[in-house]
Amino acid sequence: MEIKPSQRQIFFYVLAAAVLILSYLVLKPFIAVVVLAFLTALFTKRPYDFFSKIFKGRKKLASLIMVIIVFFVILIPLVFIAGLTVKQVIQFNNDIGVGDKVNIVSIVNSGNDILSSIPGIDYRLTEVGVGDWIQQGAKAIGTFFLERLPDISSGAFQLLTFVIVFLIVLYSLFPIQDKFTKFLKQISPLDDRIDSIYITRIIAMSKSMVRGTFLIAIVQAVVSAIFLALVGVDYILFLTILMIFLGVIPMVGTGFVMMPIGIIMLFTGNVWQGILLILVNILVIGNIDNFMRPKLVAKEAELHPALTILGVIGGLQYFGILGFIYGPVIMILLVTTIEIYIKHIRDHRSAV
Repeated sequence: MEIKPSQRQIFFYVLAAAVLILSYLVLKPFIAVVVLAFLTALFTKRPYDFFSKIFKGRKKLASLIMVIIVFFVILIPLVFIAGLTVKQVIQFNNDIGVGDKVNIVSIVNSGNDILSSIPGIDYRLTEVGVGDWIQQGAKAIGTFFLERLPDISSGAFQLLTFVIVFLIVLYSLFPIQDKFTKFLKQISPLDDRIDSIYITRIIAMSKSMVRGTFLIAIVQAVVSAIFLALVGVDYILFLTILMIFLGVIPMVGTGFVMMPIGIIMLFTGNVWQGILLILVNILVIGNIDNFMRPKLVAKEAELHPALTILGVIGGLQYFGILGFIYGPVIMILLVTTIEIYIKHIRDHRSAV
């Protein structure tokens, strides 16, 4: 029986599609771990190259040293902090007692004084209404993070599995980073020039979201948390995670936490604490972004703020905690695809 080349191609593509689908089903539980390992290898390439040079090109030894460093310096503290944060979010979500934490009477009285000074407005705040509004909002925030933060305390075996997979993948990725780009170009049917544009944009956006946007958000959140702790605010770890999340979103930032808390403190008689938080947010936190962003965010990762916001929020909603990276990367892929079509594909078809 003679088999035509076209039939062989069809059979191969069907087989390849089946293999890819089955591989996806097998790897699906670990996709986030693999992506995290890839990003870790990407951001620790310089230390790896340093150890590789010291050990005279023995890449396996350099990879082993880097895995040990990542495990003890990054992974263990991160898991510990994540566990404490999850417990604090659960505590915040369960025992949020508005009457115990906020002087509702002072807020209502101050608000009604302001409303009464505005002509034509007869509406007045009530203690029950303000209390319910604060409690519902607080619980909504707590629930949002509970659905997206891993439960460190109840998933010890799963966590151990993820850590082992992460370390194995990370150890395997270090020596092949330079070859990975060439491999992608080899399997891609696109022109190498277009492949390079895609790869450059993806790497630049990933680096900018982690090294630039995420790092800036961490610094801003930590500085804000120090001052929140100084004035006696509770749930510091939870508020820090919340401020990091808000700091990643363009045009939002930690001010959405600092300013309301500062205003509430002013209304409840904690004058110097409220003024301190407001001044720190205006004079210190904003300047951190102005100082760090030009040095950390690459030009190749420039993305319209609206697309970044949609990417971050949509990514978190669909992919979970790593969605703040996935979302903007998908958006930069969308913009890059449109740009390539306009500059390369459409003009080429018109010429033909």
